[in-house]
Amino acid sequence: MDSGTSLKKAASMTFANYQKRSQASYTLAIVARNAKELVKESEAAIKGVNHAFERGEEWQTPLGSYFTAKPLGKTGEVAFIYPAAVNSYLGIGRNLFRLFPKVHDDIILQNLDNRVHHVEGLVYPRSLNKLSNRQLETLEQQLLDDSAAMFENEIVIARLLSNILRDDFQVKPKFAFGYSLGEVSMMSAVGVWNQFGQMSNALNSSSLFGDRLSGAKNAVREFWQLPPVQESPDNNFWCNYVLIATPSQVRESIVGENRVYLTQINTPEEVVIAGEPVACERVIEKLGCNAFRAPFDHVIHCEAMASEHEEIAKVNTLPVQENQQEITLYSASEYAPIKLETKEIAEGIATGLCKELDFTRLVNRLYNDGAKIFIETGAGSVCSRWIDKNLSDQEHMTISLNRRGVDDHSSIVKALAKLVSHQVSLDLSPLYSTVEKTSKQGKHSHKKVMLGGDSFSENILTAENKKLFQNQVEVNQEPIQKNKKLDFGENNQTIFPPVEMDLPEKIIPKFQPEKPEVNPIKKAVVPTIENKTKIPNLAANITSYASTVTEKLASTVSLSSNRQSQYQKVNANNLMVHKTHANFLQSRQEFSQQLSEIIELQIACAEQLFNS
Repeated sequence: MDSGTSLKKAASMTFANYQKRSQASYTLAIVARNAKELVKESEAAIKGVNHAFERGEEWQTPLGSYFTAKPLGKTGEVAFIYPAAVNSYLGIGRNLFRLFPKVHDDIILQNLDNRVHHVEGLVYPRSLNKLSNRQLETLEQQLLDDSAAMFENEIVIARLLSNILRDDFQVKPKFAFGYSLGEVSMMSAVGVWNQFGQMSNALNSSSLFGDRLSGAKNAVREFWQLPPVQESPDNNFWCNYVLIATPSQVRESIVGENRVYLTQINTPEEVVIAGEPVACERVIEKLGCNAFRAPFDHVIHCEAMASEHEEIAKVNTLPVQENQQEITLYSASEYAPIKLETKEIAEGIATGLCKELDFTRLVNRLYNDGAKIFIETGAGSVCSRWIDKNLSDQEHMTISLNRRGVDDHSSIVKALAKLVSHQVSLDLSPLYSTVEKTSKQGKHSHKKVMLGGDSFSENILTAENKKLFQNQVEVNQEPIQKNKKLDFGENNQTIFPPVEMDLPEKIIPKFQPEKPEVNPIKKAVVPTIENKTKIPNLAANITSYASTVTEKLASTVSLSSNRQSQYQKVNANNLMVHKTHANFLQSRQEFSQQLSEIIELQIACAEQLFNS
């Protein structure tokens, strides 16, 4: 870098060296955005790598540089984890389509055309003015309230992130598992399900996220024997709370509370309870623990929704594709691998969603089966945090590909830096351009030009060149026929002779060029503007000349007949272009008029507001 080598070239040359030594025991990944940062990161790495060996800890920087002295890729397997469908947010995955244009053609987007517009409007809201924080909060809540849109958006994000990691960078996971509704995302992301349109139609036509588990929550109303929504439209009879407490403590505290449920165990010290708000607050007060209300209020993982088991299985009954990835999929229904059959998958998802979820148990099962590197291929990084808590005293590594406030480019590059340092098999070539190691900075071509010297004209008009033109054939110019009408043919097209055709000398116009030509060529010569001083009537001369040539060649070639159809097509095309352009101008004029009226109305409104 001190020698001025470009970042792009330096990175590519370094990558070429890395490919030759990819079997080395350790790998250091340095991430930087410019030369200054690269120098700082490299200097920090010298000390950081030494400390990593001395202390047995990983070294990483905020920019993403990473090194570990205990790579897990050779001893542990990679597992993809799919989070629940409550982590999406405004602007998620905004740059994925620009960074990886191929995802535009993903089958999931092609199958969900009828829903993409609606979901896209919620996730990527548009405004003529910058949205305030209050407006953004309102839009965020609208997204959270639309359970089906949230669910479908997270399925799409999980699918795209999984394909980018697998197809572009060739990261091949051994296992995959999901948290709650993440099991549904997992089936789509790994390619077990490809009928996304059928899945979307079934989801949106079902009452599950309409009024059974969200909105009116009729499943709970019926289970608790509450009045129907027509008599009691208030939906604030259900809530979800996150508690910082152990599962055993919570189970003791909810004894006697018929409307409070332990729904999820995230870590040994973090759980989720759900039910009647007043009853949940009594439990929290009894425990005396830290707690906060979850941003979602749908019903899941409790006996109050047991009536929806059959409907959940029905919505998730889809054709199964061949598992070409050879990934072992796990479910929380039995905390074991899933048998990839249509009915088994549907029943497993329904069972897992209708009962308490013990995520700690699921994580430990995968770890015992060999998973040590966990990649969160979905929205947010909450599952990575829980896995770190559950495996705090065991060797493992977690990576999240998406985090609110971090752009997609940085997230993916940081993830790849960790994976390559942990010796995980992958392909980094999409990040680099091919540069030969021996390539050097391009040499500039210089040519000296001497000013002054001999006259250019004298060098050209040598005696030898002048001699070449002494025997030039002089031709007599035909008398100019004045007032002769030009023959434009049937379609008003002027007929010109081919310039490259040899013609009889007597029809060649006689005029002496002011300067001798380089080569004496006995060809037809069309008078040009430069010759106007020697041709009194240029138009008449061209007319006479064209007429004469046409008569001479009539016996062999009829130019008008050969070119007539071509001219007709040209005329037709030109006419079409002119008409289209005229229509465009008319439309633009009408648009300008409408815009002017809109501006006038806006000014009038502003004046009225100002006066009021």
